[in-house]
Amino acid sequence: MSIAAVTAIAPFPRPELKTLGLVSTAHAFSHFYMLVLPPIFPLLHGELGLSYFALGALLSVYAVVTGVMQVPMGMLVDRIGGRAVLMAGLALNGLAILLVGLLPNYWAMLAFMVLAGAGNAVFHPADYAILSARVGENRIGRAFSIHLFAGYIGWMLAPPAVLLLTGLAGWRTALVMLGLLGILAAVFLTLHRDSLSDADQRRRARESAARARANGDRTGIALLMTPVIASLFVFYVIVAMAGNGVQTFSVVANMELHGISLGNANLALTSYFIAAATGTLLGGWVADRVVRHELATAVAFALAALFIAALGITGLPLPGVLALMVLSGFFFAVVAPLRDVMVRQAAPPGTVGTAFGIVTTGFSLGFVVAPLVLGRIVDLGHPAAVFWATAAITLAGVCTLAGVRAARMPAASAPRRVPGSGG
Repeated sequence: MSIAAVTAIAPFPRPELKTLGLVSTAHAFSHFYMLVLPPIFPLLHGELGLSYFALGALLSVYAVVTGVMQVPMGMLVDRIGGRAVLMAGLALNGLAILLVGLLPNYWAMLAFMVLAGAGNAVFHPADYAILSARVGENRIGRAFSIHLFAGYIGWMLAPPAVLLLTGLAGWRTALVMLGLLGILAAVFLTLHRDSLSDADQRRRARESAARARANGDRTGIALLMTPVIASLFVFYVIVAMAGNGVQTFSVVANMELHGISLGNANLALTSYFIAAATGTLLGGWVADRVVRHELATAVAFALAALFIAALGITGLPLPGVLALMVLSGFFFAVVAPLRDVMVRQAAPPGTVGTAFGIVTTGFSLGFVVAPLVLGRIVDLGHPAAVFWATAAITLAGVCTLAGVRAARMPAASAPRRVPGSGG
């Protein structure tokens, strides 16, 4: 995986590489903070007397606020720039986690998770706006893939970091330290703020919008009310539902279906994440080299569905489970950079932040729906159906991509180059 990462960053000029490193670091913190609390849920349950439903509600509040705030944050990014919004969001997210450690009263914790959700809402709109403005057109797919790869690194690092610090100093101190780390990272971004500016692109977008208004054409968010954006929103919902199915319920399903231990089931999930991190890098390489992004995405999604469905076969040996989890994770993640490039292509200049705010709201919706549906399937005693339902959801995404392709056909002969991109 490290070799693949080094290969992915090789083509970038030094200024672009600095921007990419700063934005990807912020994205890693975003994913890191998503998994800070779950590893210590048993401790919170024991020491604070909180039910697991109450603890789960903390994450639900976090996800709902993130989803609700995505579009407003995207519009703010397009108005004032991604740099200030990104730094403020990272600092707010870190501050919220720090406060959970300082004041672990349940109602205060709910309020802090509202703050954390608002901070988390900035990352996709701000990150993609900055990268779109500062990375060359023929490298944007790989830039998106490295950005996504950093998110997986954040997920991988969170549980061991939380548990290590908790073992050394207790969970309260661990949360304070990890929250402070995010605040310091925001300060670091401030010191290198010149590498995060998207001012030139926003200026050109304002000039373009002024000409459009003079001609009586649509401007702003009205430009995004298109079948392509609507189809991509649905696709993001499907991606979130399918991914959540594997991440949330594969452990229990694999244990019940294949008779493997809890440790081996978690090993399979870890293997899935590692394969997915590598898959994002391949997806970026593909995104920079193919023209028909919908077709490439559909092929990867169909392969992922095939391997996920195969996990529903009862009594697989551990090597078979591991292989299928790796293959499904790899091909599922190949989709991510291709998906994000399609959104960028569909967003007129000056609307990238808002476009990503709209479509990534679909993530939050998918994360709300999937656990309810798949959790009910597990409760009814049908673990194989977890994988079959997830595979069916994934295949539904292929149908959505056909809609994206159909909606884009009138403009297919005139591909757009975003003003201000490098060569």
